Amino acid sequence: MDRRVPSTRKRWLAPAGVLALLAGAGLLAWQRAPRLPVVASPQLATVATGIFRDEVALRARVEPLRSVQLDASEAGRVEEVRAHDGDSVAAGAPLFRLQSAEQEQLLMQRGAEVAQQMANVSVERTAQAASLAQNRRELAQLQAARQQAEADWRRQSQLADAGFVAPAAVEQSLRARELAGRLLQQAEADQRAEALIREQSIAEMARAVQGLQRGLQLLERTRERLLQRAPMTGQLSGFSLQVGASVRPGDRLGRIDDPAGGEQLVADVDEYWLPRLRTGQVATSDVGDLALAQALPQVEGGKVRVLLRWPAGRAPASLRAGQAVDVRLQLSPPTSALLLPEGPGVQARVYVRAGGRLERRGVRLGRRAAGLVEILGGLRPGDEVLISQPPSDRETLALP
Repeated sequence: MDRRVPSTRKRWLAPAGVLALLAGAGLLAWQRAPRLPVVASPQLATVATGIFRDEVALRARVEPLRSVQLDASEAGRVEEVRAHDGDSVAAGAPLFRLQSAEQEQLLMQRGAEVAQQMANVSVERTAQAASLAQNRRELAQLQAARQQAEADWRRQSQLADAGFVAPAAVEQSLRARELAGRLLQQAEADQRAEALIREQSIAEMARAVQGLQRGLQLLERTRERLLQRAPMTGQLSGFSLQVGASVRPGDRLGRIDDPAGGEQLVADVDEYWLPRLRTGQVATSDVGDLALAQALPQVEGGKVRVLLRWPAGRAPASLRAGQAVDVRLQLSPPTSALLLPEGPGVQARVYVRAGGRLERRGVRLGRRAAGLVEILGGLRPGDEVLISQPPSDRETLALP
């Protein structure tokens, strides 16, 4: 007898539906779960043990140890150039000549003032001589008048004693004698005072003339300085003056280098290194080892200038002034240390690779030099560290 067999389709459908629901829930949970930031182009570097060279790379230039700057001391237009860049010149040799219309005009004006003052002095001396002559004549007349009054008084006194004239006549002759004496004394005093005043006036005018003459001499020497001469024996460097060019006082025209004085290297160092610069620090280069001779304290544009010199001034003969040399200045002796290449991601907290992710870790960093960072703690040799800029500050990042 036939019987109806139940269908098994629903049995198989039930487990499949459950699996589909579970997969959908898992996908939805995965989509809603927070995603890790992905480092698009990671730059990873491995921590390794090596020799840390605490040094600064510099680009130095060769400069002579002994040189003299040529600065314009007077203003004017270049009339003649007698030397050229690179020439060897002797001390006192003419280099160039300036023409200054202002100096010429001032010289003529000062010369005219001197001549005028000298003429005034001559006129004053002539007037003094004439006054002295006139005074001598007046004194002679007054002395004669006094002598005449003296003689009249004596004669009247004798006649009065003989009874021929009255006593009033004697008194009148006495008053005339005293008046003549006072006039003579007053004239002598006035003439002495006048002579003293004239002498003082002439002396003042003479001193003024001397001052003007000294000023004229200074102007003449200034005129002589329009012909610039070499202050020392050496070689002209950076001297490119042309005829017709205008110069002003203080303009830098070049310099004279002493080839026999030796050479040195001059470099500009970032002011960050200034506290660690010490005299005697070793510097290495392709042209030999040098030593830090001096660090100039002035900071200009964030840079400090240092002077590097060879031992005993023995510079290589192949070097020329102005030549550039690559130098590495050692701030301290080389030491063994954990090293990591420097980058924007190398900070107090770095990202270390852990499988397919980057985990943030705190580290202790030391010195930085020559593109390397000294690791003092927090990392081990073989750790891979993100040295590029991380996309965020999350504790964990994903690698692509």
